[in-house]
Amino acid sequence: MNVKNILVGAGIVAFTFGLLFFIYQLVNKPIITEFPEAGQLRKEDHVTWSKNSKDLLVEYSDIQCPACKGFHDLFKSFEASTSPDFAITKKVTLVYRHFPLYQLHKNAFNAAYAAEAASLQGKFWEMADILFARQSQWSELTDPKDFFAGVAKELNLDLDKFKKDIDSQNVKDIVQLNLTEGEKIGVDATPTFFLNSKKVEVKSIDDFKKLLLSL
Repeated sequence: MNVKNILVGAGIVAFTFGLLFFIYQLVNKPIITEFPEAGQLRKEDHVTWSKNSKDLLVEYSDIQCPACKGFHDLFKSFEASTSPDFAITKKVTLVYRHFPLYQLHKNAFNAAYAAEAASLQGKFWEMADILFARQSQWSELTDPKDFFAGVAKELNLDLDKFKKDIDSQNVKDIVQLNLTEGEKIGVDATPTFFLNSKKVEVKSIDDFKKLLLSL
């Protein structure tokens, strides 16, 4: 075998090795789980717990969703000063965004609109708390607006303004913005969480709490 053949053979081996390495890298490239859109606060976001935004937990939720109610109740339990998980509320900024599963929950949009209408009077969380707590009372109503108006009255909201706002384009646009963005970043179920722009993938509630407490 002459020098030319040796060089050609070596070149083929190098090319083959390089091609295989490229294919390996392509096949084994990590799945992108970081979403900048889920790591930035917006003026229309609903924020609670820590206000420093160092660790941002964004929740895409549907007020008519039973699983979302479960997490809402869990998070409320964190807020008790006697809770062993109270520290989470001091280190994590919780952000709520709407993702109404309208295909499954016929009143999901209306519930989101009610929460947003209450938000315009500074009572988003109060409205959300009651709607989650009484989910079974309004979920199957043909038209839940009277029920929502009753809650607004209970919260001492300006009832005329609430009734106007719940049907306003501004409120509908905010909910749609949340929904569209959620779809864009792959949200397809509720609740879905993103922690510091990364989608949270945990197997249990305990794992979730440990993740938040470890921050």
